[in-house]
Amino acid sequence: MRKKIQGAVGLLVSGLLALGVPAVSLADNLSPDTPYSHQGNTSNNQSGTPAPAPAPAPAASSAPADPDSYNSEFHNSFQNLMPDAPPPGYTSMLGKWTTMMYGFVEFDTMYDSSNSFNNWPFNGGAANAGTIQGGGNDALGKTINSSSYGFDVNNSRIGFALSSPVYHGYKLRALLEMDFLASPGESQYTAPGGGENTGYFTNPIFRIRHFFMDISTPGYGNFLLGQYWSLFGWQPYNIYNSVQIAPAPGTLYGRFPQARWYKIIHATDGLKVEPAISAMMPQYNASGMPAFVEGIKIADSNWMGEGMIGDTGKGQFPMSLGFSAIQSNYDGYFQGNQTYTSASGKSTTVALPTSGFNSWTSAEAVDLWLPILPVRNGKPGNNLTLTAEYTWGQGDAYQFPNMNFGIGPNSLPISNCPGAPAGATGNACSTLSPGLPAGEGFANGNAFVPLDIQTYNVNLQYYFPDDAHTSISLGFAVDNSSNLQSIANAVGATSLGGAGSTNGLYKYLAPWTRNTFTFVNLWHDFTPAVRAGIEYGQYDTLYTTGISALDNRVMMSWFYFF
Repeated sequence: MRKKIQGAVGLLVSGLLALGVPAVSLADNLSPDTPYSHQGNTSNNQSGTPAPAPAPAPAASSAPADPDSYNSEFHNSFQNLMPDAPPPGYTSMLGKWTTMMYGFVEFDTMYDSSNSFNNWPFNGGAANAGTIQGGGNDALGKTINSSSYGFDVNNSRIGFALSSPVYHGYKLRALLEMDFLASPGESQYTAPGGGENTGYFTNPIFRIRHFFMDISTPGYGNFLLGQYWSLFGWQPYNIYNSVQIAPAPGTLYGRFPQARWYKIIHATDGLKVEPAISAMMPQYNASGMPAFVEGIKIADSNWMGEGMIGDTGKGQFPMSLGFSAIQSNYDGYFQGNQTYTSASGKSTTVALPTSGFNSWTSAEAVDLWLPILPVRNGKPGNNLTLTAEYTWGQGDAYQFPNMNFGIGPNSLPISNCPGAPAGATGNACSTLSPGLPAGEGFANGNAFVPLDIQTYNVNLQYYFPDDAHTSISLGFAVDNSSNLQSIANAVGATSLGGAGSTNGLYKYLAPWTRNTFTFVNLWHDFTPAVRAGIEYGQYDTLYTTGISALDNRVMMSWFYFF
């Protein structure tokens, strides 16, 4: 059996080497966000050397404990940037204040069987000639149905972590992290059906990912202020392992300016409970209220599993179960319009009285990290880990980038439309709520109608008995709206379309209700600083018109960590 496993590993590694990578000695990956896969590495020991047997407890001291040495099972993405000893490969400047620079260079290449997306689809839906405005058998429809191939380096990033000395039991940390995954006001194509804008990939802007401070107190927990992962879904530990530039469909993902309080409670040896609350930037600034998130997480650091968060965060994480909820306020105004064609044939639009709305929505999430074949004695290899997430509720589409369900401007017909002048035809009324984000709901008459949204994903990750240098992962993820089809049936599916695609090439003819992403991938760490991954995935999107669209994607990424 061992020979078969070794043979399989050899075949997988040789397949990656055949792509043109020079043969190098196998070593462990360096991840900028999490602990490192190496014998002896734990959340508080990054040296790569197994920890010695515990020494007798020293005499009590009045000196304050260094908060950097605890709680990192929960916040590896931040606190492990400040380990007890800097991991190899990091640039550090040590003094009374500690500063570390980290990051990675990422090179991506991908093939799509359709022209549905740009290089990072996020939660966009697959399309074909029958699901877009102006499709059919013309040039645009044929372009959508043709394959596409892309290259980019835009997800590369750089960050700086800072940590101050302990002062009367208080410690302040800060994280500044940036990447190049943004070109505001631009898209891959200059307009629907227009020419391609290659500068979208080659000349991106430098953007903020994380900019926050974290204040550790002697006994009151931690206070986090700035832009960081949303607490909803206990991000980023909910992000499943995929080669896609995160997020792929069906997983909570977002970084928002916020004020957060959290506290890690050591219930028993290894068992910890973390309550947390936050107030963060709302999805709809006109609401005049922040969004509120609450969560509680239970973790057992005696039950560790090897895993990868997204495509770079590799390490050992504890079994955990997290619950969270978010409340969002939608407060705005409706502008109603009545249109008809007069007896003389003139098209006329009449503004109706303005009315307002104020509605609170809520959504919930449950997240699981379950080591099925856990790490033994701190040494990774022959590990199997299951991750899963399920969300349900209303008003949380903004927690899923590009989740607009293909919905255009938030306009719906009004059933109680005033009568038109005698002899007029085509009388109809609709409402529009300026600024209301697509995908959250509709302005209809004198009411805000939120979408009922459910998402879920399941991911299995297996790490081979080669100290976890090689791994394979498979899973599926779903975005779904359970009331969008009934709304479309009532008012007409094509009256709700009009959202632009992620690449700017087309607009959706009608909304979609369900988007399923199924994937399998293979990873290998060639050196402590070099990783490669290849993935096959399929996007299957069901529209309110009954049409399904498919996109088959093969993507390969290379990473150099520093």
